[in-house]
Amino acid sequence: MDAEPSEPKLFTVQEAQEVVEKIRPMVDRMLRAFSQIREEIESATHEKSLQPGDSEVAQRLESRGVAPRLLKEINGTIQAIQSYGCVVNGPEVGLIDFPCLLGNEIVFLCWKFGEPKIGHWHRIPDGFAGRRALLERDDGAQSVTIVH
Repeated sequence: MDAEPSEPKLFTVQEAQEVVEKIRPMVDRMLRAFSQIREEIESATHEKSLQPGDSEVAQRLESRGVAPRLLKEINGTIQAIQSYGCVVNGPEVGLIDFPCLLGNEIVFLCWKFGEPKIGHWHRIPDGFAGRRALLERDDGAQSVTIVH
């Protein structure tokens, strides 16, 4: 798979949800790799009572060989996920965004690992902190109309 799609993709909610189902296992694998890296760093710092920022920690991680392998795995997984047209915007927490046309503005449909489905969106400059719930069309409230 290519790291980037040949044409930028704009998703509908349904299309994004279909991709979520495909990438969920990859995001899970990526999060497990991050967890293993954190364990490696903790182990490397405790072995010789080093501080996390100490340059010797990086040397110990290199010599052990586990963290570099995991980083390579994470990078490959991010590329595989993004090959679907979505954006990995928070790899350590499993935050994935899907470009979407809302009226005449491109926004991100937003999914975080652990959520059952895509239920939020945000303007690109607002990021995760600006997440808003997708509203149901039939609930009588003003709805968010997602255009392809």
